[in-house]
Amino acid sequence: MRAQKVKWFTGVKGKVGIAKVLTDDGDTEYRISVVDGFLEHMDVQQVVAWGAYFPHEAGDPLFPEEQ
Repeated sequence: MRAQKVKWFTGVKGKVGIAKVLTDDGDTEYRISVVDGFLEHMDVQQVVAWGAYFPHEAGDPLFPEEQ
């Protein structure tokens, strides 16, 4: 899996990443995770590898340019 695009949000408890991910099967998924915020490339890898599923109904509007 690899990230196609990532949106970052900052809150009181840290940085949150939502990634649009291309799976090995060629499907698109969205993943969400809290990250450290120190190295972006490591944060992206964490969101892709360990992020929780984020529904298409919520992810599609965040990445309208990618549809």
